[in-house]
Amino acid sequence: MLIYRPCWLSYCTTADSVDELPSKAKKFESYFTLLHQISLATGQTEVLCKDFFLSTENNVYGIFAASTIQDINPAAALGAVGTVPSIEKTTFFLVRLADGVVTDQRVFRDDYIHLAHNAGVFLHDDLLAILSVRFQFIHILQVRDGGLFLDVRTIGNFCCEDDELLLNSQSQVF
Repeated sequence: MLIYRPCWLSYCTTADSVDELPSKAKKFESYFTLLHQISLATGQTEVLCKDFFLSTENNVYGIFAASTIQDINPAAALGAVGTVPSIEKTTFFLVRLADGVVTDQRVFRDDYIHLAHNAGVFLHDDLLAILSVRFQFIHILQVRDGGLFLDVRTIGNFCCEDDELLLNSQSQVF
């Protein structure tokens, strides 16, 4: 994976005079500076999702994702929606943008998360919500200072922490 920093624009033109730009202005390097080149996807079957990226509000960390190919007819799994495909492994990487160091990672196995255009992953302030389509869960993680993913809550079968206790106590009454 390559991390670039945009440079300030140094050319100004009208739409009619695009051909009049110097050759340097037509080069990618004129607009972006390469900061880091790091390898994220492990193994031969896992690939980096090219259209997924989230940046923390302070631009200190970037969140990248890699996954294996999806299985359209996955084996049945307890609690999984049967008609949803499965991805063997989806990995989220927390990268410190200043030096390109991977500070943490989180792996989801045998699940399906929409990564394209960040459709199934949302970041608000320091809270990261990941929607598990296959198991119908929302995993909420916090991006902590120091570059760590911290589990906050998983919403799925139960919305609140004491829901299971309440339901079990009610079933014992009847």
